[in-house]
Amino acid sequence: MTEQTQSDDVKMIPAQSGAPAEETLTDAGPAAAPSGDDASEPVTVDAASTSDTPAEPAGPAVAEAAEPAEAVAESVPAEATPAEAVTPVPRKRLRDRRGLRAAARWTAAVVVFAVLGGAAAYAVTQPERTEIPGLETPDDGRWAYPALKLPKLPAGQPGAMDRDNPAGRHHADLRTLLLPVPSGAKRDTSFPDRGGWLPTADFVEIYPEGVRKKFRALLDDNTLRHVAARAWTMPDGTRTEIYLVQFATKPYTTRVRNELIVPASFAQAAHPETDTAWSDDDSAVPKGEMVSPYNEAAPRGATHLRAAYITAGDTLAVVHMEKRGTQPAVPFHQTVLLQAQLLG
Repeated sequence: MTEQTQSDDVKMIPAQSGAPAEETLTDAGPAAAPSGDDASEPVTVDAASTSDTPAEPAGPAVAEAAEPAEAVAESVPAEATPAEAVTPVPRKRLRDRRGLRAAARWTAAVVVFAVLGGAAAYAVTQPERTEIPGLETPDDGRWAYPALKLPKLPAGQPGAMDRDNPAGRHHADLRTLLLPVPSGAKRDTSFPDRGGWLPTADFVEIYPEGVRKKFRALLDDNTLRHVAARAWTMPDGTRTEIYLVQFATKPYTTRVRNELIVPASFAQAAHPETDTAWSDDDSAVPKGEMVSPYNEAAPRGATHLRAAYITAGDTLAVVHMEKRGTQPAVPFHQTVLLQAQLLG
């Protein structure tokens, strides 16, 4: 049994010497080369144990195998490690180490980004909104309206301000083009919502009593179709009324507009003046529309009136806002612009 084991060890030495260097490297230093006596002893036994012929006396077998055994011993490099001391490193173990290193690097990166992200979120939530660059939205008195969405037109129908629609017809239901009620406002349920149209007699009440009959006849003579309306009151007491007065075509709208604007009087303000601050906002009006804003001049009575006409195709819109005391211009301009955009 001892002779067979030693013979197998001798056969493994050439295989180790021809293997790639990276597979045989270990963390330990190179082992010492075997001495001449150690190499010759297994060679002698190897010839007898590996022979295919029946066992013969030891003397002749030793003599015949001496020369090839010496050649095998000489072919082994001096730096080769004996089979007993060599422990080949499996390739799988090297891959496992690389995988562990990569996992460690990724874990460290995730931790760093998590810490930075948490710090950034904390920094954003701490200061006031107006102090964050890029998010500065100072409170200038604007109202919080819901997101505006234009209604879908019937298939194949153009918009009111399109070139291929010279009549300026609004093919969408006019009630869907009313500006929605802003956040915090209380809607006036006496004004019809989507369920109906406002009577003409209710619309002309915004004008002085002496001209209401005349204006009502003017509307009827110019193909008035119907009036959509909506009204609400804000917490500060500002009451807003919006009227969308629709006619058969754009020329009728223009004619009625000129007749109503020339007197330029309302029930709450007999002599309103043109709103000179509006010029900065006029560029935001959709192309083809016309806005005529008015502001009640001082001295005023108990309330302050702001109003505007919007001419948009076959529709004449009237924005009527009234507030006890002094009424700021910002929410008024905002409301007029948004209503004009819905009609465009």
